[in-house]
Amino acid sequence: MKRIFILAFICFLLTGCFDYQELNNRAVIAGIAIDYEEETFHIDLEILNNKKSTGGEEPEDKTYYISGEGKTLDEAFQNCHIKISKDPYYAHVKILILGEETAREKLTEVIDYMIRDPAIRNIFIPVVAKGSSAREILESTTTENPVVSTSIQSMIENNKTNDSVSIVKDFEVFANEIIDPLQDGYMNTVSKENDTLLLSGIAVFKEENLTFFLDVDESIVFNTLNNDSTNFYVQLPCQDDEQKYLTINLYQNKNTNIEFEDEGIIIKSKLDATIIEDSCHYDFRFSEIYTKLEKEFEPIIKEKFAEVIKLLKQNQTDILGINNQYYKKYQTYLNNWYDKQFLYEITVNINKNGLIFEVTQND
Repeated sequence: MKRIFILAFICFLLTGCFDYQELNNRAVIAGIAIDYEEETFHIDLEILNNKKSTGGEEPEDKTYYISGEGKTLDEAFQNCHIKISKDPYYAHVKILILGEETAREKLTEVIDYMIRDPAIRNIFIPVVAKGSSAREILESTTTENPVVSTSIQSMIENNKTNDSVSIVKDFEVFANEIIDPLQDGYMNTVSKENDTLLLSGIAVFKEENLTFFLDVDESIVFNTLNNDSTNFYVQLPCQDDEQKYLTINLYQNKNTNIEFEDEGIIIKSKLDATIIEDSCHYDFRFSEIYTKLEKEFEPIIKEKFAEVIKLLKQNQTDILGINNQYYKKYQTYLNNWYDKQFLYEITVNINKNGLIFEVTQND
């Protein structure tokens, strides 16, 4: 029994040393940028700098960059690899950035390469570089954000709960959307303003090609329609001064549904709300004020929903999975969903708790 214990202990130590040595001999890649210009793929890799300084301190530059190009993705990646002294290690990739031309013309090649390469784990977040090349986005290091890939990942994850512009979706989920004939895919966009990286909305795909962009406001509305929003701010102009507003924040617990009836496709949404700012000076002691405001907010939200649905219909992009939901219900395809009439049933419930005055019922 003692011999077995000693042998197991030795094996444990050997395994630990082996892993440690392997990590030191690997170039840990945090981010990948893919641009496509003049029939050539341009690859840029963000690599974590694990080289210690002479005094054993952390390196001043947290990352370094390697570039390669080629007529095929494989050739471009290989031309990157021959410039790296260590073994390229893709298991910790955080972000894949696609240039607009790559997303419009070469998405099929990207998906095929990423899915087939066993060294790449497809749990990273894909984004489209909007208004800049993918390389410019990936190499936008600052003192505050020395590792761009990690910064973009954190921005997406935090924004998901703060402003609801972004979506947290890994590459494998996105690839399945593109492959699925019953729906279309979408991903985050990142832009650069001066030296600052910004989430700029959602890139919308039809089949395997980038079709158009939803801006920040449209993306929030889409995420609300898609039950993927926690914050949706809506303003109502004051009756006596339209330069001032009552602002509410809508939040939901998967209360937006798509239903199919003879007269068309119905968007049903029950939204709870809290009052964020009141420049109109309503008297919130009385319950009828809430009822009045709820009714006034409902057509505003309906209009915002309709504007985004109109964009999806015009581009015939089914990122809401309307076909998918129809097929699950009826086991048949919904032909030309974008030609159907859309109806909206919106209900807003403003939270009456937590205000300074207790709500009372008028007699």
